[in-house]
Amino acid sequence: LPFRYVAAARSCPQLEPAIDQALSETISELPIMPGKTAVLVDVSGSMSAKLSERSDMTRMDAAAALASIIHGCVRVFTFSAQVVEVPPRRGMAGVDAVINSQLHSRTYLGAAVQAINTQVEHDRLIVITDEQAADIVPTPVAKHAYMVNVASCKNGVGYGRWTHIDGFSEHVLRFI
Repeated sequence: LPFRYVAAARSCPQLEPAIDQALSETISELPIMPGKTAVLVDVSGSMSAKLSERSDMTRMDAAAALASIIHGCVRVFTFSAQVVEVPPRRGMAGVDAVINSQLHSRTYLGAAVQAINTQVEHDRLIVITDEQAADIVPTPVAKHAYMVNVASCKNGVGYGRWTHIDGFSEHVLRFI
C-alpha cells in the first residue's frame, strides 16, 4: 500500500531517499490516466484521525500517498477552509506537499468541488476524503467523478453521479 512507504520513511528518516526510490519504482508500473485529471485531497481536521485503532498512520497520510502516485496529466488540490493547488510533485515530495499545503481546519468539500467544476479544465475528478462535509456537495461536471473514502464512514456524501469507492490502495487507481 502506498501509505506504508510514508510510515517507513517516518520510522527511519535517514532512509527516506531509498524509500522514495522504491516508491517511485513501484508506482512506475501503474497505468497512465488518459485525459486531464483533477484531484481534490481532504486535509481538514477530521483527516487527522488514525486509519484504525492500532494504526500509526492517519487518513490524511493515506489520502496524500494515494494522490502522490497518480500518473498522467494531473493537477492536485487540497481543501479544508480553502482550495489550494499543490505543486506537481510525486512520491514522498508529493505527500509532504499535500500535507503541508494549508491549515487543517474546516471541511468545505462542496466549495472545493464547485471551484474545480468552474475553474479547472478536467475530464476526471477524483476526491480523496473521509466524506465529511460542512456544506452541500454539488454534482460534478466531469464525465468521470470518483469519491474515494479513506475512512469508510457509514454516512458519506459521494452518491448520485459519483462513483463511490471505499479504500486507499493503488488498486483504486487501477479501477479508475
